[in-house]
Amino acid sequence: MTQLTVADTKEMFLYVADQLIDSKESLCEIDGRIGDGDHGFGIERGFQAIKQTISSKSYETINEIYKDIGMVMLRSMGGASGVIFSSMFLGVSPLPVFETLNTKSLFEMMRKGLEKVKGKGKAELGDKTMVDAFEPAVNALEQYLDTDLEVSLRHAVHAAEEGVNKTKEYMAKHGRAKFLYERSVGVQDAGATTVLLIFKAMYEYVSMK
Repeated sequence: MTQLTVADTKEMFLYVADQLIDSKESLCEIDGRIGDGDHGFGIERGFQAIKQTISSKSYETINEIYKDIGMVMLRSMGGASGVIFSSMFLGVSPLPVFETLNTKSLFEMMRKGLEKVKGKGKAELGDKTMVDAFEPAVNALEQYLDTDLEVSLRHAVHAAEEGVNKTKEYMAKHGRAKFLYERSVGVQDAGATTVLLIFKAMYEYVSMK
């Protein structure tokens, strides 16, 4: 699959939403090891709201879908998670209009999203946050700009998975877990896991087209 239309992209994110909603319990379990244990509930709430919003609307550009997803996450999730995860999609504002989703347009949107996430969260690689999966995934997209969407997303998933596994080695530097110091080592980060699940669901959808 080389690219997706606007309608296909909307359907892809409905598929992504279903997968993330189904991951609520596992995300809560991961988060509960070093955090509040409620991350999965916030993600479920956000993606339920995304489904309700985008399923009833028609779109003319990919950018519009991204903006709706980001604004819905910001309003429905609340707190720091809402701000950070919405930033993943709200970085599209300064970009040109995209009417198809291919590797290049996906990279541009995700690159801007990464910049916004890092700006809001003040996190870098190795801080045991979603950045540890998000940045490697974006870098993988950049490395495979000239390949079709299925190939580039497969590499992005692999990179994100490696990033999640690396978070087990890090001490947390943000959120409640930072007060656990060495005790946070050995557990993967829930936010990074969520990013991996988003990219994985995108890849699954594209590979089924």
